[in-house]
Amino acid sequence: MPHQLLTALPHDPLLDLAPWVGQRQATFQFHLFNGVSGVELGEIHPLRGATLTHDTTRVIKRQLNLSLGVADTATVNTLTDRVRLSMVFPNGASYPLGVYMFTDASREQYTSGQLGTMALGDEMFLVDQQITAGVSGVGLATTNIIRAILQGLPIRYEMEPSPFQAMEAWGSGTSRGQVLEQLSITGDYFSPWFDNNGVMRFIRTFDPASRLPDFDFDAHNRVIREPIILTDDLILAPNRFVVNSNSSGDTSLEVTATADVPPTAPHSVTQRGFVVASVQNIPLFDVSQATAVAQGLARRKTVFERVQLTTPPDPRHDSYNVIRWQGSKWLEIGWSMALTAGGAMSHLLRKVYE
Repeated sequence: MPHQLLTALPHDPLLDLAPWVGQRQATFQFHLFNGVSGVELGEIHPLRGATLTHDTTRVIKRQLNLSLGVADTATVNTLTDRVRLSMVFPNGASYPLGVYMFTDASREQYTSGQLGTMALGDEMFLVDQQITAGVSGVGLATTNIIRAILQGLPIRYEMEPSPFQAMEAWGSGTSRGQVLEQLSITGDYFSPWFDNNGVMRFIRTFDPASRLPDFDFDAHNRVIREPIILTDDLILAPNRFVVNSNSSGDTSLEVTATADVPPTAPHSVTQRGFVVASVQNIPLFDVSQATAVAQGLARRKTVFERVQLTTPPDPRHDSYNVIRWQGSKWLEIGWSMALTAGGAMSHLLRKVYE
């Protein structure tokens, strides 16, 4: 019986290869524009070797690395210019891959001019600067504090609702990225990121086991290149997450919660026979918030069984995608794409226990 494809993302004939198709044709466009005025400045054309990486463990999730020829190196103003990246197919279809700011640049001098080696990050680089005044979020809604932290910044963001309150404060000089990371934990969000459309996203933590996969790697010709590498940290991986708080809306109540990994997991308390605990002390409002945070930490902070594999590039991948592979569900926690025609895309997936 043929494999039945059922995914959250609709079928795309350009990207979901038919069983008899092993490759496709596409290219990448690098649109340069002034990030202050918004004026379009045309295209730049990197030399071979440009790469784009996405890593959910970093504050600035995406990094674009490229080398520029003499003309493009002279054209770029690294202080004001930004790059809008897209993947383009011969029929004119275009898929966005984010907006990037220059974060590091070096220029090598030749008799013909200068060649540039550039590193760019997504617009979290703009966000992740030090705050100039202290911020107190004690007793206020997490969503309201996030809005206040981002107020006035020239970015777009989307935030799912959260019922939880903050119980923390931050002094001047703290990086905004650190503040947002702590608020994402207490608000039960995954770590925030800038998506393919250049929008900052705050999504609530979810159980990947209960989600319809975004991609089905068991269908079509997806995993076709390079060795498939399986690793794990099961020996040291915690199987119980404990959250304690020394602050509360009601000082007479103890704020603590525990979340165990599913008993089907090979390192669970049931399977292993003893507890390997991860204890976090976080200012929280009540037990319901502590419970959500403990469950969220179990979903977003730990890595157990991992697989690294390679596919053709697919611009629909973003952050925290759920993928079906070899009959199991996996959560994507990182990827890297070679930005050249015929290049490959590597994926780092974490196994989901149901």
